[in-house]
Amino acid sequence: MKPLIAITCSLEDGRIFLNHGYYRAVERAGGIPVVVPPLGREQDLGELLDRVHGLLLAGGPDVDPRHFNESPRPGLGEINPKRDAVELYLCREAVRRRKPVFGICRGIQVINIALGGSVYQDIGSEIEKPLKHRQEAPRWYGSHEVRVEKDSMLYGLIKAETLLVNSFHHQALKDIARPLRPVAFAPDGLVEAVEGISEDAFLLGVQWHPEEMWEVYPEQLELFKSFVEAAARIDE
Repeated sequence: MKPLIAITCSLEDGRIFLNHGYYRAVERAGGIPVVVPPLGREQDLGELLDRVHGLLLAGGPDVDPRHFNESPRPGLGEINPKRDAVELYLCREAVRRRKPVFGICRGIQVINIALGGSVYQDIGSEIEKPLKHRQEAPRWYGSHEVRVEKDSMLYGLIKAETLLVNSFHHQALKDIARPLRPVAFAPDGLVEAVEGISEDAFLLGVQWHPEEMWEVYPEQLELFKSFVEAAARIDE
C-alpha cells in the first residue's frame, strides 16, 4: 500500500489552504497526501501520527520567536500561534517516533526550532551583505546556487556539489539544533539544508521550494521520492 503523508497547511481568515505543488509532488513520488488542519488537541494530533507514515512541514509565515527564547525584532513578519503549536508538536513527536520528516522553507525552520535551534528573524537586518533571498522571478526558477556537502544524504540524492534553488524567505537558520547537521549553504554562508545526524530515520529540511521546481528541475523530485520511500518502509 502507498504511504500516507501528512502535510501541514496555512491558516488565514478562517480558512485553510495549501499550494498545490506540495500534494502533487507527494503524489508523483508515490505517496498519498493528507492535508492536516490545525487541530486543537495534542491527543488528536498524536492519533493522526499513528495513522500516517510521514510528515511534510510546508512553507508559510514566521514562527513566533518566543519558541526560541527571543523577543520580536523589527523585520519579523506575520506569525500564527495556532499553526506554530501544531507543527512544533507534530515535528517533535514524529522525530521521537522516528517517522520520516521533510521540512520545506518554513518547515526547515520549524524542524530546527522544535529540536532546540533558532533562526534569524530577518536576514536583511541581521546579516551583512546577504544574497537576495526573495526572488522576483517565476516560482519554478532556480535563482541562486547552493553548495552541497559531499558526505550528505542530499548529495546522494542529487549527485552534484551544487544545486540551483528558488528562494522566497526572509528568515534563515541561526543556531543549529544538536540532532541536525547543515549540509547545504548559500553563497552568503546561510544554511540552506539540514539533515538528521541519526542514519536510521529520515529527517531533512530545505530552505527552498522543491515542490515548485520538480517539473522543470527533475533532481528536485528526488527529495520527495526518498522521503516517500522512507515512509513506505515504516510498516515493514
